[in-house]
Amino acid sequence: MEARLRRLLDAVVRVSDLDVDAVLHDLLEAATDLVGARYGALGVISPDGRGLSRFVHTGMDPAQVAAVGHLPEGRGVLGRLIDDPRPLRITDLTRDASAVGLPPGHPPMRSFLGVPVVVREQVFGNLYLTEKRPDRDGGRFTAEDEEVAQALAAVAGTAVANAALHADAQRMAVLEDRDRIAHDLHDHVVQRLFAAGLSLQAATAHLDEARDPVLSGRLSGVVAQLDEVVRDIRTTIFGLQVAGGPGGGLRRRLLDLAEELPGTSTTVRTSGAVDVLVTGALATDVLAVVREACSNAVRHGQAPHLLVTVDATAEDPVSGGDAVVVQVDDDGAGVEPGTARSGLVGLQQRATRRGGSMDVRPRRGGGTRLLWWAPLTTSST
Repeated sequence: MEARLRRLLDAVVRVSDLDVDAVLHDLLEAATDLVGARYGALGVISPDGRGLSRFVHTGMDPAQVAAVGHLPEGRGVLGRLIDDPRPLRITDLTRDASAVGLPPGHPPMRSFLGVPVVVREQVFGNLYLTEKRPDRDGGRFTAEDEEVAQALAAVAGTAVANAALHADAQRMAVLEDRDRIAHDLHDHVVQRLFAAGLSLQAATAHLDEARDPVLSGRLSGVVAQLDEVVRDIRTTIFGLQVAGGPGGGLRRRLLDLAEELPGTSTTVRTSGAVDVLVTGALATDVLAVVREACSNAVRHGQAPHLLVTVDATAEDPVSGGDAVVVQVDDDGAGVEPGTARSGLVGLQQRATRRGGSMDVRPRRGGGTRLLWWAPLTTSST
């Protein structure tokens, strides 16, 4: 018993390894050793739930694997476990009604033990153990074997979940880094180049008045080159954004919206991985909020400058949970107290449906600030 516990603990220790295939193979080796099975396998259920998309196995040598050829697809007894993911013990596979037989070249298998592997409360696959040694419990799998198999299946589920979380964290880090680079390019490099271009245009106008066509032509050429550089940088910024479907990620769509606004200078800032955290219908609502707020600022407030901020790392002021906050600042004529335009009413309704809210207030020094927030937990609905 002590040796079996030590072997089980050794398998548990490997769960932190990020090489899932290696962990699963080690778990299979431990499972066959602990219950006395000759063969072991782990089948990953396909996304449609109708068969197996992946099959990790141990016990067969390369010659046997080559002789078997095609790996199981999840029919027969394996399909029975997929349809009804509960522990299953069979004394003789050859006499089981759900068995479909073994392909030519497959080693004989009679005794069978199968248990589900659960990852994040969903059945990820099944652990299979076959052909228990005849010197162990008469060649039959026992209730104790079933408990050991279930324990190792839980470890396998933890290993898969751990690797998935690590992959998500890496992806999030990459997205945030790309988001930061795009943010810096837009807010610093592009704005400085744009300001330099405006200064040169003003200088060109003075030279036109002084009737110096040669120098004026050179400066106009430099301005044109700056415009081209700005366009190239903006193209690079868009390329850094993560595609979130046919229309791209939320940040990219916000930048596109800013480009479409006529007669105003609009800066877009984001905090957090908005393309990952704000998706689906919530992203659609956020985009609608920004569009309506900017439209109001331009049409009614005659605002020459807009600052749009979308923060996906905010805290819901009501529940204290994770939230997305949209803030639109302008330096226009402002909004009079008590004003209730239909567009603003619609934005409040969008927030209310999601358990959030909205606030519109004057800014110190002139202009208007619109705040809109909603919980992130509804991002996919």
